[in-house]
Formats: sequence, C-alpha cells, structure tokens
Amino acid sequence: MSAFKPEKHLNDIVRRYLSGKASAEEISFIDEYYNFLGKRDISEHVPNEELQSLEDQNFRAIQNKITADKKYNLNTVYKYISIAAALVLVCGSIFFLRNQKIISSSSTTKAKVENLDVLPGSDKAILTLANGKKVVLDANTAANISNTNGISISKTEDGKLVYTVLNHQLVDKENNAFNTIETPNGGQYQIVLPDGTKVWLNAASSLKYPEVFVGNERSVQLTGEAYFEVAKNKTKPFHVRSKNQDVEVLGTHFNINSYMDDKTIKTTLLEGSIKISNQKSNKTLKPGEQAVTGIAENAFIHVSNDVDLDDEVAWKNGLFRFNDLELRDVLIQLERWYDVKIDYSSLPNKRYNGMVPRTSKLSQVLAMLEKTGNIKFQLTEGKRLKVISKI
Repeated sequence: MSAFKPEKHLNDIVRRYLSGKASAEEISFIDEYYNFLGKRDISEHVPNEELQSLEDQNFRAIQNKITADKKYNLNTVYKYISIAAALVLVCGSIFFLRNQKIISSSSTTKAKVENLDVLPGSDKAILTLANGKKVVLDANTAANISNTNGISISKTEDGKLVYTVLNHQLVDKENNAFNTIETPNGGQYQIVLPDGTKVWLNAASSLKYPEVFVGNERSVQLTGEAYFEVAKNKTKPFHVRSKNQDVEVLGTHFNINSYMDDKTIKTTLLEGSIKISNQKSNKTLKPGEQAVTGIAENAFIHVSNDVDLDDEVAWKNGLFRFNDLELRDVLIQLERWYDVKIDYSSLPNKRYNGMVPRTSKLSQVLAMLEKTGNIKFQLTEGKRLKVISKI
C-alpha cells in the first residue's frame, strides 16, 4: 500500500472547496479548522518539510475565499492547514481534536471512552554517572550536574543534556569514564555528546557513552530507539552498537529502532552514508534506505528503499504517524509513550492510517481509534488497558 500523505489529502479537499464541489462534510472540515486552530500554537509539532510542502497556491486561494467576510493573517492560514495535516486521522472517516474533545465533521457527540485520562509522556530520564550516582533528569533538575576532570555536564533551559570538554589536559585518557542515560516508558530526552553529536532518545531506551571520546573511534551502545545527528570527523568514525549490530558513520543523520520486544532492528538513513554489519553480513546504506535485521546472531541484513522517512522519525518530530499499521503495532507505541499495560490477547484485525500529536491525552487517541467502529477500550486500575471487539 502506498504511503499515506495527509498534505495530498488536504489539497484534494481544498481544490474541491474552491471549485464549489466539496461535500458538506468537507466544507465543515475546512470551516472547523479555520475557526479553531488559530487559537492554538502547536506548529512546532509539525516537521518543517511538511510545512513547506503545504505552502502553495491552494492556501492563498482559500484565504482569499474566506477573507471575504473574515480577516486572517496569511502566515496563520498556512499554519492552520499544516496543523490540520498533523491532526487528521483517516480510517474510514475524518476526525480531529477540539478543546480536548473528539469531534467528527458530522457530529459533535462526546467520545464514548470512559475513565481514560492518561497524560502524554514528557522529557524525563535517569542519568547514571561513572561513580554510580544517579541523577533524575526532569524539569526540576539543576542546570549544573557535574564539573570534574575537565568535563562539564549540564542541563539547558529547554531540557537538553550537554557534555562539554573544558580542559583536554585534565581528561583521563587511560581510564575514560562511561555514563548511561535511560528513559522510562512515558519519557524521552535529548543529549549532546562531547563531540557535538546530537541524540534524541525515545521512550524505554538507553544510551551508554564515554564522557569524552578518546582513541581512534567514537563508540556508544544503544537499546531501544534513538535518532542521531553525528558530528563529522573523518579521522574518527562514530559507531552505534546495539544487539548483534554495529553501525559505522563519519557524520550523518539516521534513526535506529532496536527494541528487543520488536524482534528486529531497523536502521533508517536520512542523510550521508552508514555501514551496518553483524556476524552474518554487512551493508552500506544510501539516503532513503532502511536496513532490517533480526536480533539473532545469524540474522541477515535486508536493505529496502521502500520506506517512508517521515514515518520512521515521526516520534522525534512529536507525532504518532500510522501508515497502514496493524492495531498491535499502534498499541505498542501507545504503551511505551503513555506507560500503560495493554492486554493483547484478543485484538481485531484492523489497520490504521494517519497522524496524531504525541501531546494528545491517551483518551483522545483511543477515542479516535474507537470511531472507526467495532472496537472500544477500557482502562482499569494500574493503568491497564483492555481492547474489546464489538461484533
């Protein structure tokens, strides 16, 4: 199945709207967004690439049509439609969020999801220093975490963990210390390593790394999922080691999904070049390609260019993005981000397409899934989520 492109879907609606051929449902859809989304500023959750693709003459035309009786700023009009693309979830009909309620274009009935009010995940993690000391990383963490042996560890105002080498002469190159950052379910965190490499760590993930890179290579160990923007250094390659896999780069952007319960490791290259190897084989990826391998030692590495890059890095851009995704895989993402326990014993055979901001409450996401019919969710004590098929 071809990748779901919400911007194309919206362009079609806009063209029908401008030509007077839009259905009542589509006209309501456009009007609701123009009336509502201007009151909110969540455009930071929409990837820049999608913002650019949505800024075309259709939106100028729709602005002219609407401003006949209402005054809108053109930049805000662009933002309305781009945010709409981030909020649309299509699986049989159109849904969107309004004032923390679920609204369909044909009904304003409240979602029939009861007792579900789980907040989304946030920036939080545990940092373990070389001496074994554990530091909770959240909004209350002090800016200065450590300053020893010529190395500063600090937290920025916007929640990044930053390593800075202040004095190379004081760095102990013989006994280089390792730190580990771990995110729980419901957590994520960004770190800037001592060489300037940026790492975004998804929920239920960990990264082990040295306080400073010494020797002829830079090496880190990953469990879970992370997005890397590796600082270029032709003389010192960067290695990401996960279960039975090694990724070697000089400077590039890529995503690694290596959750052990997924049974596979997916490495997706966005920019540059990387070499992937294990005991069985090795492959070199070009931008737009993805390598998939099992976690077993004798697993082969399979390379594909049939991959939607936006899907693979949606989490890093603050989105859930479902592209013909099975319900089980949808729920696995929700389980990690909302820190709930899900009963997978009786799941219906359903697939989903669409995008939802990761800032949404769990009840909002589940209510949209319920709107597709024949399924409901029940949250019980201990944040345990049960899936009920309605026949």
